[in-house]
Amino acid sequence: MTADTLVITSESAELARLRSWLGEQLSVRGLDSHARSALQVAVGELATNAIKHAYGGRAGHPIHVSVASREDGVVIHVEDFGKPFDPALYHEPNLDELNEHGLGLYIAHRLADEFSFDLARERGTRWTLVKYQTGTNPERSA
Repeated sequence: MTADTLVITSESAELARLRSWLGEQLSVRGLDSHARSALQVAVGELATNAIKHAYGGRAGHPIHVSVASREDGVVIHVEDFGKPFDPALYHEPNLDELNEHGLGLYIAHRLADEFSFDLARERGTRWTLVKYQTGTNPERSA
């Protein structure tokens, strides 16, 4: 499974370039506009979290985003090399209230068919999102 990768730096001005590149990558891989938009939002949220939390708002640090095709869809990795995500500190937002924190991860998790993270690394966090082509999600077609 070969991946195409974009490296951006930890500035919010880079997010538009990321979303544009990702849209093109997903389009060539045959994802419909709904799936492309959902993944652009999800990946944008993860990159924003990397800027805010992993790098503490400091500019100039790398965020790697890769997209790879699978037989049944695509796999996207969003990787930073800053402060790792601490799942013990994360609380799913209460959607009946105005939330200050936690909404980005909640959104990213809901927009992907599979969502996970890897902390077993020297530094940072690697997020993985899987999106199935329409009609190929084994859990949804059963």
